[in-house]
Amino acid sequence: MNDLDEKLAFFKENGYVVLENIFTEAQMQAWKDGYEGMVSRQLTFGGVKGWLRHLTEAEPRLMLPAVANPNILDFAEKVMGPFVQLDNLTFMGFPSVSKEEAEGKASGWHRDRYGWLPEGPQYIKPPACNAIAYMQDLTDEYGPLRVVPGSHRSNVVPSDDDRQKPHTDEKIIHVKAGDVVFTHCCVLHSGTPNYSGKLRYFFSIYYNLSYMKTTDNHNGPNITAIIGNAEKRDDRRTKRLFGVDNQVEMRVNSGFAKHDEVIWEEWIEEDRVVLKEPLDLDELIPGAS
Repeated sequence: MNDLDEKLAFFKENGYVVLENIFTEAQMQAWKDGYEGMVSRQLTFGGVKGWLRHLTEAEPRLMLPAVANPNILDFAEKVMGPFVQLDNLTFMGFPSVSKEEAEGKASGWHRDRYGWLPEGPQYIKPPACNAIAYMQDLTDEYGPLRVVPGSHRSNVVPSDDDRQKPHTDEKIIHVKAGDVVFTHCCVLHSGTPNYSGKLRYFFSIYYNLSYMKTTDNHNGPNITAIIGNAEKRDDRRTKRLFGVDNQVEMRVNSGFAKHDEVIWEEWIEEDRVVLKEPLDLDELIPGAS
């Protein structure tokens, strides 16, 4: 069993897995350095202060390497098959509160977009997954992630009074800067209030299936250029990431005479074979922000 297979087995059992060392210090510093500028540009168009959306279109040079990270997509395809599409990218700087306000609290237990309340105990392939990334070590001060392992396969429901309290079955996850926590849309999870005295920088890279609608708009000029470049290179993965999946009609009507994961590997290999050359950001978007 290779590392991805081990991580997949853990994910199926627990509803989440940590992918280590996905982003570099240089990448994270560039995102943090660019955050205030992104906020000011989004506010010009009526955005909500601090909660950044549609960023791949707005900031392609900075954000395409995040959403198209091959290590994330390799695992996402293990979980969802070669149908992985970007639903939305959210970048947020969570402000700090006092230690007294944070003590003994969870930020708010929830399941994610396109989720449901599981009946269990069987594992069901998710229609959507979240790649959650932090740009600083998640110490107690910055506020770790909280997950209820296995809650993607059980109808665990916190009461209204308990939504912002620690859960008896929770796992506290202190990930390192640059790690990604990949979650099933049905796993129950929560943040923890930040009392570090600094912003806590957070990415939610949310993927869904390529035949679903998306939250982010993939029709702008920058993403159109990315899709056009991918077309020239026969880069099915990048096209699919932004909603162009020329194989989907055949693949969602394949006859289902093989196990999903077996046929997914065949299709993934097909996509690798036709790829002419990898993505070159400098050629694609020279001088982009």
